[in-house]
Amino acid sequence: MTERTDKRRSPRAACDLAVEYEVRGARTQQGRITNIGTHGTLLTTQETTPPVGADVLLRFHLPLSHRPVQTLAKVKWVTPGTAGVEFLHLGLQEKDEIWRYYARESSLQRTHNAWRQIIKRSEPPASEPEEIQ
Repeated sequence: MTERTDKRRSPRAACDLAVEYEVRGARTQQGRITNIGTHGTLLTTQETTPPVGADVLLRFHLPLSHRPVQTLAKVKWVTPGTAGVEFLHLGLQEKDEIWRYYARESSLQRTHNAWRQIIKRSEPPASEPEEIQ
């Protein structure tokens, strides 16, 4: 398996969002967005994965937004069932909404990790079993 260099221009937040996508001339398909940033996203699907270089129209809703995001994206890489896509024509409002979503999700993850560390430190140490003499 070849190792892919991370060439992202913006950080990504983990998510699980429904997405509709279509390549010009093909039918609309369903998938999931599993991470998102202001410059791109990871598309997962049980349907046909669009080919590298294809322009794809994406439609999805962000939890903090009252209207759907619709944007053109370019497929940068593909593995079976997944495609890394770069947004081509994302408006300033959509970028702002994605950034706010990223900031919220990152903060929640940091808070969750901090609480896990606090809980771990407060647990009594595991005791060694006593030797039977």
